Amino acid sequence: MKKNIFKPISLVISVSLLATMCPMQIFAAEQTQEQDTTIQIVHTNDIHGYYTETKNGTLGFAVLKSIVDQEGADLVLDMGDTFHGQAFATIDEGSSIAQLMKEVGYDAVTPGNHDWSYGAERLKELEKIGGFPILAANVTSLNGDDFFEQNYLVKEVTADDGTKLKVGVVGVIDDEFYRSTASDNIAGLTFEEEAQEATKIAQYLNDVEKCDIVLAMTHQSNCEEFIANIKGIDAVLAGHEHIVMDESYPDSEGKLVPVVEAGYYMNNIGVMELTLDAESKEIVSVDERFYTMENDIAENEQVKESISEIEKQQQVTLSQTIGYTENAYPYSWEDVRIAQQDIGKLVTESYMEFTGADVAFENAGGIRAGLDAGDITYQDVISISPYGNVVVTKKLTGKEIIDILNQSLAIGKACDDVYTIQKEAVAKGEDPYQYSWPEDSGSYLQFSGIDVETNENGQIISAKINGTDVNEKEMYVVAMNNYLGESDLYTALPAAGVEQEFGTCEQALIKYIRNRNNVNEAEGSAEASQEPLTRGEVVQLLMTAADAYQPNLQKTDIIKGYDDGTLHEDMKATKLEALIMLNRAFGTLPESSNSSHTLSVDDFTDIPVWAKSEMEDVLQSGIVEATANGLFHPNETIDAEQMEMYINQVLDLFEGNK
Repeated sequence: MKKNIFKPISLVISVSLLATMCPMQIFAAEQTQEQDTTIQIVHTNDIHGYYTETKNGTLGFAVLKSIVDQEGADLVLDMGDTFHGQAFATIDEGSSIAQLMKEVGYDAVTPGNHDWSYGAERLKELEKIGGFPILAANVTSLNGDDFFEQNYLVKEVTADDGTKLKVGVVGVIDDEFYRSTASDNIAGLTFEEEAQEATKIAQYLNDVEKCDIVLAMTHQSNCEEFIANIKGIDAVLAGHEHIVMDESYPDSEGKLVPVVEAGYYMNNIGVMELTLDAESKEIVSVDERFYTMENDIAENEQVKESISEIEKQQQVTLSQTIGYTENAYPYSWEDVRIAQQDIGKLVTESYMEFTGADVAFENAGGIRAGLDAGDITYQDVISISPYGNVVVTKKLTGKEIIDILNQSLAIGKACDDVYTIQKEAVAKGEDPYQYSWPEDSGSYLQFSGIDVETNENGQIISAKINGTDVNEKEMYVVAMNNYLGESDLYTALPAAGVEQEFGTCEQALIKYIRNRNNVNEAEGSAEASQEPLTRGEVVQLLMTAADAYQPNLQKTDIIKGYDDGTLHEDMKATKLEALIMLNRAFGTLPESSNSSHTLSVDDFTDIPVWAKSEMEDVLQSGIVEATANGLFHPNETIDAEQMEMYINQVLDLFEGNK
């Protein structure tokens, strides 16, 4: 089937532009000021779920919105790895990020390799929640059809002097990322060669749409190579490399094409300023500047309030304490790529305990945070292992294990060499980013279960598993996350095949932490009924219990969605939510025959206004007891034992009223 690339969308916007920052020029030509016209493009990349201002440099969406408004941005674009990473994003599979992006006013997004982590169909759902097109023109179904509904954007803008300009945008993802994304997440899809696809659509935007400017968005590991194979594109906005970039490279026809990237974690927000001759519409300069915390931009109050509301919704689940540690487990992006770390040991030991494996590996890129001493929450664990990967086991020979670790040690040595040079550059007042980390830095392995001794060249000279010398021909069980198991760098891993698939990486960590806190399996089994229920589990209990009283009961009669349109069935249910759903399931509860058992919402001081109407019926039924301090504690979680107690009380009420 022939692929249809012609799926345009046109938007019209008038803006007034104001620029106050000093630009860093990346491409320029002599210009006559009075004949020039300028537009601004605000761009982000590699946000990885970071969403609010932090002391570590993250600006956040509320600041971003202020920048967009201040700049009078003609386009707002994101170059991927956006919806996945921090617990704020992961807990609701990216919808929190998509909601905030909608408020900021993004025009388009191109996906990064991590954006597929919830599955391809979920990415389409996030596109709808965010109200922007996801542009990945080189991602197709196996029959050749475009996977996303839209593969380019056309937007008409009014520049600062009133000149009307037509901007075309094509988005593509590096086709190499097909192999760095878990296969189940992209099953049935193909990533075509991206430069060829970008050029094809650029030609259409130039020749048919008659665009004055054609931009390419790409999540890309090698921008210079990408540009060398394209033509018909005026500028490239990139993501993936986690660097602040403003360079120019020649395209396939020798034309210098500017390419920019705005670091990572929203520590930098980029503004690409395109200046054109107002009469000829020819680009005469492309300037790039970056906002950082030093610019001290105030947060947009509306977006700030939205962030607060989302945090409140998520807090019930995220704040659950799952364990305690007397010792801290520090995390550093650099350190976890050059040597064995305590946090790496914690993760890999959890995999071994989870699976019973002899050895465990974890790639450095799979560890994203550490632990402070003290209570450990669900959010802490999600932040360490945010990718939703599952733990798998494979059988490898002793020789294969040694070869893999030798390869990993060589990566660590190369990383350490660069890091040393970067630190020396900082000490000299030079730019440390002129020295790039190896592309495979995230593949350095943290490991457990095997003790190794190395020589002066960093190669293994002896190794022991379970206290015994490794036998090169013997088969050993090795645990790892499924993403690492498909690595094309350590070729023995995908060749081995999966022996067994277990739960998620965060489940392994949670279980390990609880066991380290002396919660044994017998106690865990006895306390299973005391585990907090999810919203979905509460609904299932109620659907069964209330069936005889409301035969045509539907799930949506019981559970209501959030503003993003999703039900969040995997979120932990609060006591307040559970009792309101109980009332809905039975179609209003009978009143207690004993008036001394009934209560009113006025008997509690902490029932929110929105819940008072439905909670009045619940309290009149007499199933809730009064408290001495007048506190209901609406945000407490509810377990199966408590829920069944409430259900049984309601069933007794119905039975008594027959």
